[in-house]
Amino acid sequence: MGGLFNTDIVEAVIIGAGVTTVICSINDLTSSVGLIIVYMLALFIQLTWREATEEISYCYDLILRPSSSSGILLGSVLLPLVIISTQSSQYNSSSIHLTDDDDNLAVPCLVFSIACLLCVWLTRCKMSVTVLERLISVRWVVSWVAVMVILHKVPLQGVVALAVSFGGSVTCVWFLLGLLYVLEESFTIGEAMVVAQGLTLLTLEAVNTTVYHTGRELIACLQVLILGGIIIGLTMKPVLQKMPTIYSINVSRGKHKQLGNGANHSNRIQDIPRPFSWKLTAFFYLAMVASIICILLPWLGIMIKSWPLLFGLKFTLMTSEKRTCLVLIWAGLISTAITMVFWLQTSSTVTRKYFHLFTVAAFLPGIYFDVELVFLATAGTFFIAILLEFFRIHQVWPLGEALQSASQTLGDAQDTGVIFLSHLYLLLGLAVPVWLYTGVNGYHIESTLPLFSGVLSVGIGDTAASVIGSKYGVIKWPGTKKTILGTVSAILFQIPACYLLSYIGILPSMASHFFSISWAIILTSLLEAFTLQIDNLVLPLFMYCLLVT
Repeated sequence: MGGLFNTDIVEAVIIGAGVTTVICSINDLTSSVGLIIVYMLALFIQLTWREATEEISYCYDLILRPSSSSGILLGSVLLPLVIISTQSSQYNSSSIHLTDDDDNLAVPCLVFSIACLLCVWLTRCKMSVTVLERLISVRWVVSWVAVMVILHKVPLQGVVALAVSFGGSVTCVWFLLGLLYVLEESFTIGEAMVVAQGLTLLTLEAVNTTVYHTGRELIACLQVLILGGIIIGLTMKPVLQKMPTIYSINVSRGKHKQLGNGANHSNRIQDIPRPFSWKLTAFFYLAMVASIICILLPWLGIMIKSWPLLFGLKFTLMTSEKRTCLVLIWAGLISTAITMVFWLQTSSTVTRKYFHLFTVAAFLPGIYFDVELVFLATAGTFFIAILLEFFRIHQVWPLGEALQSASQTLGDAQDTGVIFLSHLYLLLGLAVPVWLYTGVNGYHIESTLPLFSGVLSVGIGDTAASVIGSKYGVIKWPGTKKTILGTVSAILFQIPACYLLSYIGILPSMASHFFSISWAIILTSLLEAFTLQIDNLVLPLFMYCLLVT
């Protein structure tokens, strides 16, 4: 316990150093004070409430990912750091951008973090769950959306801000508890906070784009494709509830997961395994296709004022030869990766890092030559990955068993829940810096190094730390499984990589910004060593905040 407490403190110091770096580089007093408040509240809760995971699980009847810390501090400050550093850089005429308008999302994002912390703290106070269930009911969320649409153009900025903050907070808590309840054993509290806040902000922008057509085509595609997975899951719920899952199949084979309190995990999923049914499989395909054709495509068409499929085809293959070559290169990498999955058939740290190198090979030329194509391709890939998870979880013919086999090869030790998050987080970690890029909106480019945050931190740094640390590392950081050699290797591999990026024209130059870039690399590498959250998600976002400022 003492070792874990020490790692919590060290992680808090690293995060605090990152928060301080961002605050010192921005000129927004409100955001700075808000960041400090959120950091102190989250730090107090995490360090004084060691049983947060167990008590929240008991109070809300949830099952969180075992063998991980709560991650409350990191989950509370990470997305506000991203938004504040992004918008500060935008207002300073830099190159990173989040939305297509000038709305200040920093304050709402800070409010969302406080709402999540309040939800966690009320659990400690033994607040009745019924009160929260009423607060975050669907009718509240729908009512808030209607109010926000009505007030958006009313010249009462205070009323609008209040509606957005309150309604967004309710929606954020709804997403938070929904993720933890539906996707059992998949998230820590902190990771669910990050995802819930991201989905809430994306919902805000999607409503704004849909009603007032304020977004550009690529941003509209991103909003529909990311939120589309949730929409499909909701519309297919009656069919999915009747279908078997991989967990019910494991139950039928006598495989039972044990919870921390000794309860049987199979009781929470499905008590009675259900046999394969061609009828249910047909309904699954019909429901999925109907959701895409009848909901997502018309919605996207309204937003971009064009036929979505024709827009995607024209944008991808009919614009330039360079873009077509990139698509062919990616197709070759995907084919090679799929072949390796079925050829290796074993799961190890080194095996998983092979695929990190594939992502580096895909993202480096993509970001360098055509960042707009990467923007659209990553959003589409994430949507497809969510659909494939439906196939895997429910063992849908003909892909279900093959996907489960591949997940066992690529799965991380932290992939213990309903959904496998490592590969989704890897894609998000590499893609989010690209999604925040202003180049798609025609803004002047002054700096592009933050776009490579995911490539540097996960593709190069984390890969070097894992491979070298697991093979040659002997001395471990106190209270962790990570080695000092692994951390040093991550730093030493990323610094030359930045020099190479500078050599091919990526700005800012490593030579002229050596200390600031090295500081970002060192802090991110130390966070990789001491955090128990899935680093594919948190490392790129943390490095991005430091590089963009």
